[in-house]
Amino acid sequence: MICNLQTRYGIISGVSYCEYYEDNIIKECTLNTFNQIKTNYGVLTPQFDDSKDRKKFTNSISYYKSGALKSISLNNQTYIKTSTGTFPAELLTFYESGSIKRLFPLNGKITGYWDENDEYNISPLLDLNLGFGKIKTKVISIYFYESGNIKGLTLWSKDSLTVPLPFGEVSVRIGITFYEDGTVSSFEPSVPTSLNTKIGRIIAYNTLASGINGDLNSVNINKDGTIESLMTSTNKIIGTTSKGKKLCFGPKLKPNPLILGKSELVPLIIEFNKNRVLFNNKYKYKISNCVFEVTESTLIDELVSCGKNCSTCSGCH
Repeated sequence: MICNLQTRYGIISGVSYCEYYEDNIIKECTLNTFNQIKTNYGVLTPQFDDSKDRKKFTNSISYYKSGALKSISLNNQTYIKTSTGTFPAELLTFYESGSIKRLFPLNGKITGYWDENDEYNISPLLDLNLGFGKIKTKVISIYFYESGNIKGLTLWSKDSLTVPLPFGEVSVRIGITFYEDGTVSSFEPSVPTSLNTKIGRIIAYNTLASGINGDLNSVNINKDGTIESLMTSTNKIIGTTSKGKKLCFGPKLKPNPLILGKSELVPLIIEFNKNRVLFNNKYKYKISNCVFEVTESTLIDELVSCGKNCSTCSGCH
Protein backbone atom coordinates (compact mmCIF):
# COMPACT_ATOMS: atom_id res chain seq x y z
CA MET A 1 0.00 0.00 0.00
CA ILE A 2 1.46 3.35 -1.08
CA CYS A 3 1.02 6.27 1.31
CA ASN A 4 2.31 9.71 2.24
CA LEU A 5 4.01 10.59 5.53
CA GLN A 6 4.35 13.84 7.41
CA THR A 7 7.90 14.41 8.71
CA ARG A 8 9.80 17.38 10.11
CA TYR A 9 11.21 17.78 6.57
CA GLY A 10 7.75 17.98 5.02
CA ILE A 11 5.45 15.44 3.39
CA ILE A 12 7.19 12.33 1.98
CA SER A 13 5.16 10.80 -0.85
CA GLY A 14 5.21 7.38 -2.49
CA VAL A 15 6.12 5.43 0.64
CA SER A 16 6.03 1.73 -0.28
CA TYR A 17 7.41 0.41 3.01
CA CYS A 18 7.67 1.95 6.46
CA GLU A 19 8.97 0.82 9.85
CA TYR A 20 8.22 2.56 13.13
CA TYR A 21 9.71 2.85 16.61
CA GLU A 22 7.61 1.41 19.42
CA ASP A 23 5.70 4.65 19.95
CA ASN A 24 4.59 4.94 16.30
CA ILE A 25 7.38 7.35 15.35
CA ILE A 26 8.75 6.76 11.87
CA LYS A 27 12.07 4.87 11.86
CA GLU A 28 12.75 4.20 8.16
CA CYS A 29 10.97 4.07 4.84
CA THR A 30 11.37 2.99 1.22
CA LEU A 31 10.12 5.23 -1.58
CA ASN A 32 8.98 4.65 -5.16
CA THR A 33 8.35 8.31 -6.04
CA PHE A 34 10.59 11.35 -6.52
CA ASN A 35 10.99 13.41 -3.34
CA GLN A 36 13.36 16.13 -2.22
CA ILE A 37 14.61 16.80 1.30
CA LYS A 38 16.20 20.03 2.51
CA THR A 39 19.32 19.41 4.59
CA ASN A 40 22.32 21.39 5.83
CA TYR A 41 24.07 20.18 2.66
CA GLY A 42 21.46 21.23 0.15
CA VAL A 43 18.35 19.65 -1.32
CA LEU A 44 18.83 15.87 -1.63
CA THR A 45 16.83 13.26 -3.55
CA PRO A 46 16.39 9.96 -1.68
CA GLN A 47 16.43 6.72 -3.66
CA PHE A 48 13.16 5.83 -5.36
CA ASP A 49 14.40 3.84 -8.37
CA ASP A 50 16.30 0.57 -7.83
CA SER A 51 15.88 -0.74 -11.39
CA LYS A 52 19.56 -0.27 -12.36
CA ASP A 53 21.83 -3.33 -12.12
CA ARG A 54 24.01 -2.12 -9.23
CA LYS A 55 21.25 -0.38 -7.28
CA LYS A 56 20.48 -1.90 -3.89
CA PHE A 57 16.93 -2.49 -2.78
CA THR A 58 17.32 -0.57 0.45
CA ASN A 59 15.66 1.89 2.78
CA SER A 60 15.55 5.33 1.20
CA ILE A 61 15.53 7.29 4.47
CA SER A 62 15.95 6.54 8.16
CA TYR A 63 15.23 8.80 11.15
CA TYR A 64 16.19 9.21 14.78
CA LYS A 65 13.39 8.95 17.35
CA SER A 66 13.44 12.75 17.50
CA GLY A 67 12.44 12.85 13.82
CA ALA A 68 15.89 14.06 12.72
CA LEU A 69 17.36 12.54 9.57
CA LYS A 70 19.65 9.58 10.34
CA SER A 71 20.56 8.35 6.84
CA ILE A 72 19.64 8.84 3.23
CA SER A 73 20.37 6.59 0.27
CA LEU A 74 20.64 8.94 -2.70
CA ASN A 75 18.92 8.18 -5.98
CA ASN A 76 21.95 9.38 -7.92
CA GLN A 77 25.53 10.07 -6.93
CA THR A 78 25.53 13.64 -5.61
CA TYR A 79 28.39 16.01 -4.81
CA ILE A 80 28.29 17.05 -1.15
CA LYS A 81 30.12 20.14 0.02
CA THR A 82 31.69 19.73 3.47
CA SER A 83 34.07 21.91 5.46
CA THR A 84 36.94 19.61 4.41
CA GLY A 85 36.11 19.34 0.70
CA THR A 86 33.45 18.44 -1.85
CA PHE A 87 32.91 14.69 -2.32
CA PRO A 88 30.59 12.48 -4.40
CA ALA A 89 28.14 10.42 -2.35
CA GLU A 90 25.56 7.66 -2.83
CA LEU A 91 24.87 7.16 0.88
CA LEU A 92 25.00 9.61 3.79
CA THR A 93 24.50 9.15 7.52
CA PHE A 94 23.98 12.02 9.93
CA TYR A 95 24.40 13.02 13.54
CA GLU A 96 21.15 14.00 15.21
CA SER A 97 22.26 17.63 14.93
CA GLY A 98 22.15 17.37 11.13
CA SER A 99 25.93 17.23 10.58
CA ILE A 100 27.22 14.48 8.30
CA LYS A 101 28.56 11.45 10.17
CA ARG A 102 29.60 9.20 7.28
CA LEU A 103 29.84 9.70 3.55
CA PHE A 104 29.98 6.74 1.14
CA PRO A 105 31.02 7.65 -2.43
CA LEU A 106 29.47 4.36 -3.65
CA ASN A 107 26.74 2.09 -2.32
CA GLY A 108 26.37 -0.52 -5.06
CA LYS A 109 24.84 -3.98 -4.86
CA ILE A 110 27.43 -6.80 -4.91
CA THR A 111 26.15 -9.80 -6.89
CA GLY A 112 27.46 -12.53 -9.16
CA TYR A 113 27.21 -10.03 -12.01
CA TRP A 114 28.70 -7.05 -10.19
CA ASP A 115 31.49 -7.79 -7.72
CA GLU A 116 33.78 -5.78 -5.44
CA ASN A 117 36.32 -5.29 -8.24
CA ASP A 118 33.65 -3.72 -10.45
CA GLU A 119 32.67 -1.39 -7.62
CA TYR A 120 36.31 -0.54 -6.91
CA ASN A 121 36.98 0.27 -10.57
CA ILE A 122 34.33 2.99 -10.62
CA SER A 123 35.25 4.33 -7.17
CA PRO A 124 36.38 7.96 -7.58
CA LEU A 125 39.78 9.26 -6.53
CA LEU A 126 39.26 11.82 -3.78
CA ASP A 127 41.47 14.75 -2.85
CA LEU A 128 41.75 14.72 0.95
CA ASN A 129 43.45 17.31 3.13
CA LEU A 130 44.54 15.40 6.25
CA GLY A 131 46.58 16.36 9.29
CA PHE A 132 49.78 14.94 7.77
CA GLY A 133 49.21 16.46 4.31
CA LYS A 134 47.20 16.19 1.11
CA ILE A 135 46.56 12.80 -0.45
CA LYS A 136 44.60 11.42 -3.41
CA THR A 137 42.99 8.05 -2.81
CA LYS A 138 39.87 5.92 -3.15
CA VAL A 139 37.85 5.22 0.00
CA ILE A 140 34.85 3.12 0.96
CA SER A 141 33.76 5.82 3.41
CA ILE A 142 34.75 9.01 5.20
CA TYR A 143 33.89 9.31 8.89
CA PHE A 144 33.41 12.86 10.22
CA TYR A 145 33.40 14.47 13.64
CA GLU A 146 30.25 16.44 14.37
CA SER A 147 32.39 19.55 13.87
CA GLY A 148 33.04 18.53 10.26
CA ASN A 149 36.68 17.47 10.70
CA ILE A 150 37.61 14.05 9.30
CA LYS A 151 37.57 11.35 12.00
CA GLY A 152 38.51 8.34 9.91
CA LEU A 153 38.82 6.65 6.52
CA THR A 154 37.86 3.13 5.50
CA LEU A 155 40.04 2.01 2.58
CA TRP A 156 39.42 -0.53 -0.15
CA SER A 157 41.03 -3.91 0.59
CA LYS A 158 43.49 -3.65 -2.31
CA ASP A 159 44.71 -0.15 -1.38
CA SER A 160 47.22 1.16 1.14
CA LEU A 161 48.52 4.56 2.23
CA THR A 162 51.99 5.69 3.27
CA VAL A 163 51.53 7.85 6.37
CA PRO A 164 54.22 9.91 8.13
CA LEU A 165 54.07 9.60 11.93
CA PRO A 166 56.27 10.99 14.74
CA PHE A 167 58.19 7.68 14.84
CA GLY A 168 58.51 7.25 11.04
CA GLU A 169 56.51 6.36 7.95
CA VAL A 170 54.06 3.46 8.10
CA SER A 171 52.08 1.64 5.44
CA VAL A 172 48.36 1.58 6.27
CA ARG A 173 45.57 -0.69 5.01
CA ILE A 174 41.85 -0.98 5.79
CA GLY A 175 41.54 2.04 8.06
CA ILE A 176 43.03 5.06 9.76
CA THR A 177 41.50 7.40 12.36
CA PHE A 178 42.35 10.88 13.58
CA TYR A 179 42.04 13.03 16.65
CA GLU A 180 39.98 16.15 16.04
CA ASP A 181 43.13 18.22 15.51
CA GLY A 182 44.10 15.94 12.60
CA THR A 183 46.83 13.87 14.26
CA VAL A 184 46.61 10.10 13.74
CA SER A 185 44.89 8.18 16.56
CA SER A 186 44.90 4.66 15.08
CA PHE A 187 45.81 2.69 11.96
CA GLU A 188 45.90 -0.83 10.56
CA PRO A 189 49.43 -1.80 9.38
CA SER A 190 49.50 -3.24 5.87
CA VAL A 191 52.80 -5.01 6.62
CA PRO A 192 54.41 -6.16 9.89
CA THR A 193 55.68 -2.90 11.39
CA SER A 194 58.26 -2.55 14.16
CA LEU A 195 57.18 -0.02 16.80
CA ASN A 196 58.87 1.22 19.94
CA THR A 197 56.86 0.60 23.13
CA LYS A 198 57.40 0.88 26.89
CA ILE A 199 58.56 -2.77 27.00
CA GLY A 200 60.66 -2.81 23.84
CA ARG A 201 60.28 -2.88 20.05
CA ILE A 202 57.31 -5.00 18.96
CA ILE A 203 56.22 -5.94 15.45
CA ALA A 204 52.62 -4.81 15.01
CA TYR A 205 50.38 -6.74 12.63
CA ASN A 206 46.90 -8.24 12.86
CA THR A 207 46.46 -11.38 10.77
CA LEU A 208 42.71 -11.33 11.43
CA ALA A 209 42.06 -7.71 10.43
CA SER A 210 38.85 -7.41 8.43
CA GLY A 211 38.22 -4.81 5.77
CA ILE A 212 34.64 -4.12 6.79
CA ASN A 213 35.28 -1.06 8.91
CA GLY A 214 38.26 1.27 9.36
CA ASP A 215 37.20 2.71 12.74
CA LEU A 216 38.72 0.04 15.01
CA ASN A 217 42.36 -0.61 14.19
CA SER A 218 45.07 -2.72 15.78
CA VAL A 219 47.51 0.12 16.50
CA ASN A 220 46.31 2.98 18.70
CA ILE A 221 48.41 6.09 19.35
CA ASN A 222 48.32 8.56 22.23
CA LYS A 223 48.15 12.28 21.54
CA ASP A 224 51.86 12.58 22.35
CA GLY A 225 52.77 10.04 19.65
CA THR A 226 53.47 7.10 21.97
CA ILE A 227 51.85 3.69 21.45
CA GLU A 228 48.64 3.18 23.43
CA SER A 229 47.96 -0.37 22.21
CA LEU A 230 48.83 -2.79 19.42
CA MET A 231 48.37 -6.34 18.21
CA THR A 232 51.26 -8.59 17.28
CA SER A 233 51.16 -11.81 15.29
CA THR A 234 54.92 -12.44 15.32
CA ASN A 235 56.22 -11.62 18.82
CA LYS A 236 55.86 -13.18 22.22
CA ILE A 237 56.66 -11.38 25.46
CA ILE A 238 58.67 -13.13 28.16
CA GLY A 239 58.88 -11.47 31.56
CA THR A 240 59.81 -11.84 35.20
CA THR A 241 58.15 -9.96 38.04
CA SER A 242 60.02 -8.54 41.03
CA LYS A 243 58.74 -11.55 43.02
CA GLY A 244 60.27 -13.97 40.52
CA LYS A 245 57.05 -14.95 38.75
CA LYS A 246 57.64 -15.98 35.12
CA LEU A 247 55.41 -14.49 32.41
CA CYS A 248 54.90 -15.50 28.80
CA PHE A 249 52.34 -14.06 26.38
CA GLY A 250 52.10 -14.51 22.64
CA PRO A 251 49.82 -15.20 19.67
CA LYS A 252 47.65 -18.32 19.81
CA LEU A 253 46.48 -20.86 17.26
CA LYS A 254 42.80 -21.78 17.09
CA PRO A 255 40.75 -23.87 14.65
CA ASN A 256 39.42 -21.92 11.69
CA PRO A 257 35.62 -21.86 12.10
CA LEU A 258 35.06 -21.94 8.32
CA ILE A 259 37.73 -24.34 7.02
CA LEU A 260 37.93 -27.85 8.51
CA GLY A 261 41.47 -28.85 9.44
CA LYS A 262 42.90 -25.34 9.12
CA SER A 263 44.13 -23.19 11.98
CA GLU A 264 44.27 -19.42 12.24
CA LEU A 265 46.58 -17.19 14.21
CA VAL A 266 45.03 -15.02 16.92
CA PRO A 267 47.27 -12.00 17.61
CA LEU A 268 48.40 -10.95 21.06
CA ILE A 269 46.79 -7.68 22.25
CA ILE A 270 49.06 -5.39 24.29
CA GLU A 271 47.86 -2.14 25.92
CA PHE A 272 49.84 0.50 27.80
CA ASN A 273 48.44 2.83 30.45
CA LYS A 274 50.98 4.99 32.25
CA ASN A 275 53.29 2.53 34.05
CA ARG A 276 51.16 -0.54 33.38
CA VAL A 277 50.91 -3.07 30.58
CA LEU A 278 47.84 -5.20 29.88
CA PHE A 279 47.90 -8.43 27.84
CA ASN A 280 44.78 -9.74 26.06
CA ASN A 281 42.48 -7.39 28.01
CA LYS A 282 43.05 -9.49 31.13
CA TYR A 283 46.57 -9.71 32.57
CA LYS A 284 47.90 -6.41 33.98
CA TYR A 285 51.39 -5.72 35.33
CA LYS A 286 53.31 -2.72 36.62
CA ILE A 287 56.11 -2.18 34.12
CA SER A 288 58.59 -0.90 36.71
CA ASN A 289 58.13 -4.13 38.71
CA CYS A 290 58.95 -6.42 35.77
CA VAL A 291 61.70 -7.21 33.31
CA PHE A 292 60.36 -7.90 29.79
CA GLU A 293 61.98 -9.43 26.74
CA VAL A 294 60.45 -9.34 23.26
CA THR A 295 61.18 -12.50 21.25
CA GLU A 296 59.96 -14.09 18.03
CA SER A 297 56.97 -16.41 18.05
CA THR A 298 57.21 -19.61 15.99
CA LEU A 299 53.45 -20.16 15.83
CA ILE A 300 53.14 -18.72 12.34
CA ASP A 301 55.27 -21.63 11.07
CA GLU A 302 52.88 -24.08 12.70
CA LEU A 303 49.81 -23.06 10.71
CA VAL A 304 48.19 -26.03 9.02
CA SER A 305 48.09 -25.77 5.23
CA CYS A 306 44.64 -25.40 3.73
CA GLY A 307 45.75 -27.35 0.65
CA LYS A 308 45.47 -24.44 -1.77
CA ASN A 309 48.14 -23.26 -4.16
CA CYS A 310 49.82 -20.43 -2.24
CA SER A 311 51.03 -18.73 -5.43
CA THR A 312 47.45 -17.99 -6.46
CA CYS A 313 45.91 -17.33 -3.03
CA SER A 314 46.14 -14.30 -0.77
CA GLY A 315 43.99 -15.70 2.00
CA CYS A 316 46.78 -15.88 4.59
CA HIS A 317 47.84 -12.29 4.04
